[in-house]
Amino acid sequence: MARRTKEEAQQTRQQLLDMALLQYSLHGINNVSLKTIAAEVGVTHGALYWHFKSRDDLILALCESLTLPFEHYYLEQLQAIDQNAVKALKAFLIEVTCRIATHEPAMQVYSLFYNRRKELPQQAALHECLADEWQVWTDYINRFLKQARKQKSISKKTKGQPIAEMLLCQVFGVLVVAEYMLEPVALRDLASTSISNAIRGLEAS
Repeated sequence: MARRTKEEAQQTRQQLLDMALLQYSLHGINNVSLKTIAAEVGVTHGALYWHFKSRDDLILALCESLTLPFEHYYLEQLQAIDQNAVKALKAFLIEVTCRIATHEPAMQVYSLFYNRRKELPQQAALHECLADEWQVWTDYINRFLKQARKQKSISKKTKGQPIAEMLLCQVFGVLVVAEYMLEPVALRDLASTSISNAIRGLEAS
């Protein structure tokens, strides 16, 4: 039997990651076996173990290779921060929320690592990875808040990590509600109303 090339091995590894994300996000980590993931990809159980030592190793690899699209929309709004930081912050959070909710791979990442977080293995490296991502996202929000304070458009009391985390929680709260909505077309309105109301409470009188 011919040996697989490095490219073929990498392709198989990516297929296993994609299938694991799909299956775990749909059915939960505890309801999907590694054998099922391997079979869905069309490889042997042993082939999966060649790439990943265990289920925990597979989930950690998912966390390290996937993220939600905060950085893309943060970079999109960087120039707008200097003009109107509050308006840029609203646009940033609304666009991120809508992108996650309407982009299947992003919604799968959200479902696995945030909506199903209680199912994740108690693995220090995994939770450190998630904590690092959370910190990056709140740092983005804090950049908007800092500039908004300079522009005197929000209260000086908005200093600190809790405010950034509260706004980040607004994003995830909208995603939770969106899963139960019968009318997906109303998602942007829901995101806009929820996020705008949260930010309005920070604005200087």
